[in-house]
Amino acid sequence: MKLLELTLRNWRGVSETSIRFAEGVTLIEGDNEIGKSSLVEALRMLFREQDSSKKKGVKAVQPVGTDVGSFVEAEVRCGEYHFIYSKTYNKKTATELRILEPVQEQLVGGDAHNRAWGILEGAIDIALWDALLVEQGKEIGGVKLSDSDGLARALDSAAGGAGASGEESALYDAVQAEYGRYFTRTGKPRFGSEQEQVQEYANRVERLGEQLRELEDDVHRFESISADIQRLQRSLPVLEQSLEEQGVRWQAISSLQARLAAKEEEGKPLRQLLANAETELARRHQAVADISRRRAVLGERREQLQPLAQKVAELEANVKAGAELLKTLHGQRSSLRQTVAQARQDADYLSDSAELSRLQQLLEQVSTRRKEVSTLHKALADVRIDSAGRKAVQAAASAVEVACKTRDNAATRLTIAAYRDAQFVLNDEPVSIVAGEQISRSLAETLAIDIPELALMTIAPTAGTSELAAEVAAQQRQLDELLARYQVPDVEAAISADEYREDASRSLRAARQRLEDTLQGADEEILRDHVVRLRQACEGYPGLRGLASLPTSSSDVANRLEQANEALEAVDAELEQENTQLEQQREALAQEQAAQLGASTEVNALDSVLQEKETMLASERNAAPDAALEERVAAHAEKVDAINRELQELRQQLRVQDPDTAKVLLDNATQACRRAGKDLIDRQQEQAIIRSRLDRAQANGLFEEREAAEQALAEAREQLCATERRASAVQLLWRTLNEHRDASRQAYVRPLQEGIQSLGKIVFGHDFEVALDEDWTILSCTRNGRTVPFESLSVGAREQLGIITRLAAARIIADSGGVPVIIDDALGFADPTRLQGMGAVIAAAGRDTQVVILTCTPGRFMYVGDVGVVRL
Repeated sequence: MKLLELTLRNWRGVSETSIRFAEGVTLIEGDNEIGKSSLVEALRMLFREQDSSKKKGVKAVQPVGTDVGSFVEAEVRCGEYHFIYSKTYNKKTATELRILEPVQEQLVGGDAHNRAWGILEGAIDIALWDALLVEQGKEIGGVKLSDSDGLARALDSAAGGAGASGEESALYDAVQAEYGRYFTRTGKPRFGSEQEQVQEYANRVERLGEQLRELEDDVHRFESISADIQRLQRSLPVLEQSLEEQGVRWQAISSLQARLAAKEEEGKPLRQLLANAETELARRHQAVADISRRRAVLGERREQLQPLAQKVAELEANVKAGAELLKTLHGQRSSLRQTVAQARQDADYLSDSAELSRLQQLLEQVSTRRKEVSTLHKALADVRIDSAGRKAVQAAASAVEVACKTRDNAATRLTIAAYRDAQFVLNDEPVSIVAGEQISRSLAETLAIDIPELALMTIAPTAGTSELAAEVAAQQRQLDELLARYQVPDVEAAISADEYREDASRSLRAARQRLEDTLQGADEEILRDHVVRLRQACEGYPGLRGLASLPTSSSDVANRLEQANEALEAVDAELEQENTQLEQQREALAQEQAAQLGASTEVNALDSVLQEKETMLASERNAAPDAALEERVAAHAEKVDAINRELQELRQQLRVQDPDTAKVLLDNATQACRRAGKDLIDRQQEQAIIRSRLDRAQANGLFEEREAAEQALAEAREQLCATERRASAVQLLWRTLNEHRDASRQAYVRPLQEGIQSLGKIVFGHDFEVALDEDWTILSCTRNGRTVPFESLSVGAREQLGIITRLAAARIIADSGGVPVIIDDALGFADPTRLQGMGAVIAAAGRDTQVVILTCTPGRFMYVGDVGVVRL
């Protein structure tokens, strides 16, 4: 079966499209949701569903929101038949079959449906067609082919018609007894000397083989690189052609963009002329409306001017009377203020006199406290020792006492004081000591001090008399130095001096606290300055006051001040009231005068502006009448509309061309072409290097040496066969009969296995092998000597094996009712290396069978060599 052409119309989101398929590989490219999967759906539905079907899937293909029929038509070669088959679903349903070969026929309706299905079912294996379809979004790793009768017939033919016979069962009974004479039940031979000799030769061949296996990687790599070079040499012209096509498209887009820019520049002066004309016409209409409005406003303002003059005269008379009354009240307030000021000065004089007396007493107390602090501070200055010195003297005295007792007792005692944290061992006893801590030990026996990684010290329990005396003298000298430093005769004097220092310090702190309590936070210098100012003020006030007698009582001053303040407050209140009233009258007068002036000025200005506007309008109308302006606007608008229509058409053309996408495609084509060229050069260089290594290995004669060893092994095996021919014959017959069924089954699936391995080696390497189950599914695959179950492979590897299996099956049945392999959006999990291999696999299969690939990612299939590309 060969697909020649497929046409869809009103099918889901596809308005109309037609695909012409290549004989080999057809690559259909298109964005998501553009309708690629709809092609597969329509092809399957065409042969399986009648046009009258009401199934949910059939109804779903009608475009949403429309009432039209969904049409599909396919041109197909199937066996000896060449026909065009079409159906319309959901609306105005119809079915038509036109047979072009071998005999022309035309059928419609149910007859056409049944005849088309009969042709398809008679020429191809329907189950195999379904199995070879790779649908979008479904697991494609595993593929079940055992239900295909067509594939079974093709495999049987490829295997040479392998099968079992009754003669083999009869022969087995005769051979079984003879087999026991030469072999044990476990299959171990009853002879072995010849086998040992064969094994020696085999080991020699194996050793030489190990040396040559190092070169096998180069051989395989050379083959792989050669395949890559061939693939790249095929791909490069395709990529260069794609680059040329994208360049031509981009040149067309650039030309269209240049035309659009030129047309926009042409429209700019026309739009400016139209805008100027519209602005001038709008200004003319605005001027006419403005003159009418100004005439109305001028009339209103003239009517409002007369009442303002009468009101201004009344307010001027009221303001003059209020000013006279206010002058009188100001005189009364000035006299009262002098009286209040004198009373306040008297009150301040009495207050300052009292404060001066208080401060003088306070400063006398402060002076007494300062003398007390000075005396204590002088006493402390004569004391040289402090608490630290006292402790040092006491420690030195104790040391002298200890040294004396040690000397007297002639006994050894060890004291260790730590300056910092330390760990050490005293006679196998771990000791930890922190900074400032002391430990002591009496030396009744030898003491060993082990300081890790530093030293091991051993201390004897006794010391000589001279050594003890020297120690006492040293401690006494240290004590004498401390006593001299702190200027005390002995330890008791040091303790007394330190206790006196502490008592004097406490007394000094108490005296300072009493001084601070007396000052209560005040600054003494500020207080003294304040006393000087108060004394000067009090002594100078009688002379400033004059001949009047000074007040003697604060209560008399307070009464006079209160009476004066009451009188002043009454005058201030009346003055404030009159002043407020006068200010209000003046403000009202100012407002009315301003209103009168403003109204008069406004009337004059309005009249002047009106006359000027009317003169200007008349002049403009003489130069350009209103009708002429309107005609000019209409003429310019017509030209601008014409330009806009042309621009709209050009922009639409540019949107259809999609410049952004075209630029991306051009850049991508340039990069792909450049990359393919670079890869070709790199592969050719690497091929030359590997060829040089292989030539050197050939020159060293390793291949000839292995051939000689293999020849010797063959001769030894031939001799072994001569001595055990009867046993071998029996063994061969026995194994043949026991394994006949398994061997027949294995021979039956071998063509499919070999087909999968042949294609798989292109992707997975030369040592790639697969094991098939009885239902022809893949059980496991072997690479680099490592066998992995199929289900344990990665998702990408399972997907690639699934596609390879389908392609291998399609190649086997290509000569006996083959079907196309349809792959919808696959290889999403493949890396670039695998994509290269899969591209070569698809291209190889395309030489024997038809392959249709649908993808939204064209880059995945750029490595497919011979391919027909259809872009949706």
